[in-house]
Amino acid sequence: MHKTQPFDTELAELTKKKKQVDAQIATLDARRHLSLKKDKDRIKWLLGNLVFDRLNADPVLENIVRRDLPERLTQRDHDRGLWQILFPEQ
Repeated sequence: MHKTQPFDTELAELTKKKKQVDAQIATLDARRHLSLKKDKDRIKWLLGNLVFDRLNADPVLENIVRRDLPERLTQRDHDRGLWQILFPEQ
């Protein structure tokens, strides 16, 4: 049984290293996921600003927003008067 100790020690060391590498992988994966989410959020914000800025100048875009946006509004959005900010005449 004396001969298995070096194997047990090496196995324990490798197991410890594997746990550390797995933790590093999980950390990097979480950072990558957060970075992708931030990028997507930034794109949505930029697109939203573009649509908002061009809304009154482009009748086709205005029709699309009038048609599709109401289904995305929550009751809280209605309570805050967001639709009236976009389209004060209604």
